[in-house]
Amino acid sequence: MQTASKQMGWIGVAALASLPPAPALACTLCHSPQAVSVRERLLSPDLWWNACAVVLPLLFLLALVALVLREPGERSQP
Repeated sequence: MQTASKQMGWIGVAALASLPPAPALACTLCHSPQAVSVRERLLSPDLWWNACAVVLPLLFLLALVALVLREPGERSQP
C-alpha cells in the first residue's frame, strides 16, 4: 500500500506543477492577434465549463477501470 500512496503523492505533485500562476499561452512561438484570439476564446468566458467537459468523461472512464479492477478473479473462473 505504501507504493500506491507514493504514486498518489507524485500525481499530486505533478498536478500542482501543471497549474503555474503564469497565464496560459495558446501559441508559445507567436504573439499574433490570432493567438490572442484563441487564448481569449479558450480561457475567458467558459473556462470552468470547458474544464468540466474535458474532466467528466475522464472521471467516468477511471470509474469504469476501477470497477473492473475491483472485480474478484474468482468470478471469471467457471
